[in-house]
Parts: sequence; structure tokens; C-alpha cells
Amino acid sequence: MSESFVLQPSGGARWVVHPPQDPYGDGYVYTIATELHEQGMTASTVAKIDGLYADLVTTLSGFVQGLAADWHGWNGARTWTSMERELAIDARHDGRGYVSLGVTLRAAGLDLDDTAWSARAVFVLEAGEEMTRFAADLTHLLRT
Repeated sequence: MSESFVLQPSGGARWVVHPPQDPYGDGYVYTIATELHEQGMTASTVAKIDGLYADLVTTLSGFVQGLAADWHGWNGARTWTSMERELAIDARHDGRGYVSLGVTLRAAGLDLDDTAWSARAVFVLEAGEEMTRFAADLTHLLRT
């Protein structure tokens, strides 16, 4: 089993993603346990994500690789959400070489009235090398 992925730039916030599990044994759906830690807050959930057979552009790996490839910038926000909204990521490029990466965790399970708990932390990454390393490390974890 591989080690967990940890994103903790110079600030105090930390995002942890544990190695994916294949609960059905067929490679189509994975689950990842994930945590956010910031200023005394700790939140954790288990998110359902696309497995090995999904089109890369719809996966978390494809999303972060696309952010890294577009290091020169983009307008507005780019977003990715897990199958049941337990994990959501939004990214904004400031046009000056930095990406703000918002990570939101929500309670696992059906939430029809949108009243479940959520926790959010924002990480600022350098759009070039730091973003490329982030994408490569997270992709490596998700593809093992």
C-alpha cells in the first residue's frame, strides 16, 4: 500500500488524501478517505471517485493535470466534484503566477436538502513547478 498524499504549502492548512480503495473489486468506482486540517479544525470524509476505466478528463487526476498544464492562466473558476459531492475542488488563477485551490469536504451520504456539514480550506500554489509537482504526486497516488 502506498503512502498518503499530503498538501501543506507554507501556510498552516493541510489536505490529506489516503490511497484509493476499490470497494466493489471491479475498478470502476474507488473510494478515498480524505482530511482537512486548519487552525484547530479537522474534517474527514470518504469520497467516491471514478476508477481506472473513466475518461481521464472527468477524473480528479485529469482535473489537476489540466490545471498544471495551463500554468499560464485561465479566466474564472474551474471545478471538480466527486460522485456524491463529498469532495469538491475549485481553482482560480490570479494571472500573476499563483493558483488558489479550494478544497471542500462534505459529510458522506445522501444530502437532498443540502444541510450536511462542510469544511473548506484554500491553498495557494505557484502555477508552474509547484502545481506540476502537486498534480504528479496526487495522480501517482490515485493511479496506484
